[in-house]
Amino acid sequence: MQQYVIGIDIGGTNFRIGMVSQDGSLQNFIKRSSSVLVTGNALEALSKQIDMYLDTYQIRGQVAAMSIGIPSIVSKDKKTIYSTPNLKGFDNLNLADPLQEYFKVPIFIDRDVNFLLQNDIKQLRLNPKSTILGFYVGTGLGNAVYIEGKFYTGKNGSAGELGHIPMYGITRTCACGNVGCSEILCSGKYLEELTRECFPKTSVKNVFKQHADDSRLQKYVTDLAIPIATEVNILDPDTIILAGGVIFMADFPKKLLLKALHERLRKPYPAQNLDIRFSKHTQQSGVLGSADFAWRQISCS
Repeated sequence: MQQYVIGIDIGGTNFRIGMVSQDGSLQNFIKRSSSVLVTGNALEALSKQIDMYLDTYQIRGQVAAMSIGIPSIVSKDKKTIYSTPNLKGFDNLNLADPLQEYFKVPIFIDRDVNFLLQNDIKQLRLNPKSTILGFYVGTGLGNAVYIEGKFYTGKNGSAGELGHIPMYGITRTCACGNVGCSEILCSGKYLEELTRECFPKTSVKNVFKQHADDSRLQKYVTDLAIPIATEVNILDPDTIILAGGVIFMADFPKKLLLKALHERLRKPYPAQNLDIRFSKHTQQSGVLGSADFAWRQISCS
């Protein structure tokens, strides 16, 4: 009987789920608003969505594991969600143990950006033993740190929270509760705010297409380079990946971002030989990455 991993990608905006076979084939992909998970008890809401999916496609006996990416700080043992600023209801919540007990299959949980980077490494055929940094500008500023063959998590599991490093001159309070986080200015959420205030007659999806030469948008792009260059200068990676919904908006000025980034990188290295890739994601990327991670864990066990 065919076995599948249920890959789940929970974002600040969308909830995505699909079934992925060991050869990487994705079937029955579904996307819904993340609001389906914040209507009450988050654990119950997520379990309900998974139950509905398993029943719809009648695959309860064919699930090898489930793998869930979430825009959160995840504990080092990959069981507990500590903090999810852009998605309410998941803070201080043990997801892995209750889900594993209920569904009776292995449950893998990690930051959504780690699973996006997992998929990028596979799709771009990067050296899996190298050091790779992923920068994902979507609702927030996502960051994944992959050092010489494995994701770096830190002491508590909170490494790679680039969106929540402090930036000089920012006095506003972030959704996480701290003051001055880079995500306040370097995120899709802020771009929407900027569009409403400065270009009220323009849809955010067309803001670069219609106003790319505006100094306020150019500052937004050059500000993005500051946290990215900071991490690159610290870790001296082989490759960095620039991705996310913002970076692939219509007429987003990638050349301006690269120029601002190069100006801030340490010379001669890492500036001189840094491998920079743009990776255009699909709605399925997080689901595929989470499932690929789970299949690799199952194969090694």
